[in-house]
Amino acid sequence: MPVDLSASIYAQYERARKRAREAERRGASAEAAAAYQQAAEWMRRYATDCTFDVAVRQQRLKRVEALEGAARRLEGIATAGPAVVCSSRPQLDAPAGEDDYEAEVLGLIQRTHVQWNDIGGLGETKAAIKAAYGLALARKPKGVEISSWRNVLLFGPPGTGKTILASATAGSLEATFFNVKVSDLLSKYFGESTKLISALYTVARRMNPSVVFLDEFESLTPPRGSGESGAERRIVSTFLAELDGLESREDESFVLTMGATNLPWLLDSAILSRFQKRIYVPLPDELARLAILKIHLTRRGHKSQVPLMELARRTDGFSGREIEQLCQTVVTHMTQRANPDFLAVVDRGQEALRAYEIQVEPLTQEDFDVAFEQIRPATSLETLRHYEDWMRKLEI
Repeated sequence: MPVDLSASIYAQYERARKRAREAERRGASAEAAAAYQQAAEWMRRYATDCTFDVAVRQQRLKRVEALEGAARRLEGIATAGPAVVCSSRPQLDAPAGEDDYEAEVLGLIQRTHVQWNDIGGLGETKAAIKAAYGLALARKPKGVEISSWRNVLLFGPPGTGKTILASATAGSLEATFFNVKVSDLLSKYFGESTKLISALYTVARRMNPSVVFLDEFESLTPPRGSGESGAERRIVSTFLAELDGLESREDESFVLTMGATNLPWLLDSAILSRFQKRIYVPLPDELARLAILKIHLTRRGHKSQVPLMELARRTDGFSGREIEQLCQTVVTHMTQRANPDFLAVVDRGQEALRAYEIQVEPLTQEDFDVAFEQIRPATSLETLRHYEDWMRKLEI
């Protein structure tokens, strides 16, 4: 799987842009011009290397033009000397800031190549999500209205596949994927969170079909009346307006919001009511665990002396992420066993490593025993009962 460098490239762009603005405020025109030019180069790379969407690439290249224009203007000021006074700030740093917020949102877009067959189990969950965007995008008979939901809440224990479900939804639909962390919205660097939220949905509608994935959703919207600040209340109100807007829109744009939480009982009741579809993503059952083991072992070319069905039974209570970690630990132990002199090769440097071919052997009972000693399930029976109790309350 190719390494996705988009986040690193975008971070370099933001650092250069911040240096440029700070230098411009100090009146250091030559320094600001150089920093704007650096920002332009990073944004050009971000535009050409980190997106498959033509519309996104064009928006980013327009940003490059604005940055280069700011650099040229400041170079002229620096060359002319102190007698020349800057009469106005560059367009890309305009007080209105809408373009800036949308530029931040572009940094939340991620490429995803995950497909449904990359997920083991969760057949009913995948079917429910497929139905959501299928009903929204398929043509309706004339004179017939068929409503579909656009807001989905995924809840369940940690590591059960909520993030990968959102990735697969976007990847299978070939949709623009906005992978949003709560910290991205609440960070002081982004300015006012409410403006960023509005910009997020503005860009998502423009680049539809889109999937907006909001992870750790309970941290963003604490229950009302729990001592939250005015800023937190405004964030909740903004989300309510955007989620309501998705349901009431009459155009053909498709934006699917997928909220994910490990603690659904902490969600604000008003926002919870906006999610027409709430999907419990449970710990994998035996057949699902078998499918996950095949994905991480058989599909990757490994052979096991221990029957996978036996391992599926032994991993009862494990999450999908814990099974993945178990498989990684098993393979690591096998490579250490099959390559006893490998560390000596590492000490000889890069050329020796590049010439060395890693030896692999079938995975043994010992490999799995070592892994099971290190990786244990973290979700308790009490926690699982809490999810069941919460779901029963929803049905009342």
